[in-house]
Amino acid sequence: MGMTREVAKRILSYLPYRYVNVGREFHLWLYKFEQTMQMSPGEIRAAQLETLKRMVTLAYEETVFYKQLYDKQGFHPSMLQDAGDIARIPVIRKEDIRSHGEDMIVNRYRGRKLKKLGTSGTTGVSLTLYSNRTVEQREWAAICFQWARVGYKPGEGRVEFRGALPDHQVYRLDRYSRTLKINTTAIHERNVPEIVQAIRDTGYRYLYGFPSAIALFAKLAVQAGKQHEVKPKAILLACEMVHDYQVHFIHNVFHEAQLFAHYGQTEKAALAGWLDETRAYYFLPLYSYVEQNPDNGAIIGTSLLNDVMPLIRYELTDAASPLIEEPRSGADHLFPVIDTIDGRMGEIMYKPNGDMLPSPLMAIALRGTTTFSACKLIQHNYDHIEILVESSLPEEAVRPDIAMMIGKLQSLFTPDMHFTSSIVTYIPRSATGKFKNVEVRIGEGQVTL
Repeated sequence: MGMTREVAKRILSYLPYRYVNVGREFHLWLYKFEQTMQMSPGEIRAAQLETLKRMVTLAYEETVFYKQLYDKQGFHPSMLQDAGDIARIPVIRKEDIRSHGEDMIVNRYRGRKLKKLGTSGTTGVSLTLYSNRTVEQREWAAICFQWARVGYKPGEGRVEFRGALPDHQVYRLDRYSRTLKINTTAIHERNVPEIVQAIRDTGYRYLYGFPSAIALFAKLAVQAGKQHEVKPKAILLACEMVHDYQVHFIHNVFHEAQLFAHYGQTEKAALAGWLDETRAYYFLPLYSYVEQNPDNGAIIGTSLLNDVMPLIRYELTDAASPLIEEPRSGADHLFPVIDTIDGRMGEIMYKPNGDMLPSPLMAIALRGTTTFSACKLIQHNYDHIEILVESSLPEEAVRPDIAMMIGKLQSLFTPDMHFTSSIVTYIPRSATGKFKNVEVRIGEGQVTL
């Protein structure tokens, strides 16, 4: 960032948030989402379908990729008359983005300066996606609409636990975006008092980020006797799958804070969040059109806000419980609903006989555990899985949870699988601070998932 721009941001950071950080597009879309609370499900579905039709037509008429794909598959936007016709549209996947990403950019934006976004590459090679400020403003409006459920207002400060910082900084205060960014790869017992003091100095009352990073911070704050000095109004979980043991651990430490998790992706193909104590995920229907692959439970999303690089019927690698199409009582403006996000389809482990087991089954095995701040499964051979459990509790308190988990895993992997387990004070995170629950080291190479 140039010196002039940096100085300008520092000056603007002291002006009211609504004037410098968000623009007209943000307010238009926030109002659009808020209006759905007064609409019937039928009215929302009609608005959703009309937006989807426009997006499909735009993609066909102004991108190389969709014109070629739809012509090859015998589909034309004129065939899309009602919701029953959506299944006629071809499904796309990550491989399509890797091979044809630039050809998915709408013609009117080609050659312009666009924002490049990269996925974390959790299931393999990362993806390059394209966006602009307008699309990002729409995305931020959707997130603020969700966070309002726990009292968050645009412009309120938040402490972010998601990602690394340059030059090994422990934290960095960005007054322009109203964020205190914590380096999630540098949190340890020696600097937790410093981090706690930085949080207190800002007065920020919302913690946001990776569940694994916030759980680690909570654990170390307890060890340092500093947990009572951090008093968040709410804890906002995102970017990783949320496990019951993380929720239990975080809630026990910051018991006065509300917990909220939202499910989203860099691709902006679907956005959902908790609404009540059931922890079911409620989708925003004007953000995207959401479906599910009946064969593997994978979520399929069509973005209704990204008109720079449309993703239409894009199959994600995230598996979920069965989609509940009809709105639930008291939440008529949010649908469909899923009870659980079960994990990534691409995260595969193996039985001793070589049969594959996807990560959703691993997630089920971890349910009900409460004494960990993190847990990792490392498969060294077809018949050997090492379990690492991160906890500061006495071993006698943790072992029952490990035994319960191994019992569930044994039923999945068969009695021929050998399990070893260790309780450690810290499990290393990735270079970006994300936590990998599964690692496969079978054979000569090593695959981290």
